[in-house]
Amino acid sequence: MSQRRNKLVIIWIAVVVLASIIFFKERELSLAVEDPSGQEPNWLVTVPYEEIGALEILRKGQLHRFERDNKGIWFYHGQQDDPNAKDHAHRADPLAATTIAEAVAIFSRTRKEQPIPLQPGKDEYGVSRPDILIMLYRPKKSEPAARYSVGTVSPNGYSRYILPVGATEAVTIPEYQITNLMAMIDAVSKNPLPTTEAPSKK
Repeated sequence: MSQRRNKLVIIWIAVVVLASIIFFKERELSLAVEDPSGQEPNWLVTVPYEEIGALEILRKGQLHRFERDNKGIWFYHGQQDDPNAKDHAHRADPLAATTIAEAVAIFSRTRKEQPIPLQPGKDEYGVSRPDILIMLYRPKKSEPAARYSVGTVSPNGYSRYILPVGATEAVTIPEYQITNLMAMIDAVSKNPLPTTEAPSKK
């Protein structure tokens, strides 16, 4: 019995030490990426991840909605375009919930790379007539807290032009951020998950 207790104590000590190392490493990384002035990094998304209640992505005319339930678990709300709206369903699946949560969390930490001045009347970067539009919502709000018009990929293939709607200039962000969101749509919308019909509104 004492040997078992000693093993448990050793395991718990190892867990605490590991957690402490991770905490201090993340703290060091956080301080390293902050601006020299002590300001927060230049984030694209100004809404904290914890305050994001829903995410909508309009891709080539199809609107995909991802939402948190009352327990904070993410689910795919289904395509919201006219041909599919009447048949849309809530898809509750642990793997899908994890996929969505990770993709949204990563996107919420998107850093701006470079400001891009826009010339009136020109759409050099694809942000005026985008194929992709991203909208973030706070819980139980019908108006977006933020909208992003996603343009074309930069010539080097590593960045993407994006315009926060209402801003006077576009910015570049890492291309993998958009790739992650598109992969999330494909993984969740094309996977034949069990569905439950959305509750009717009375």
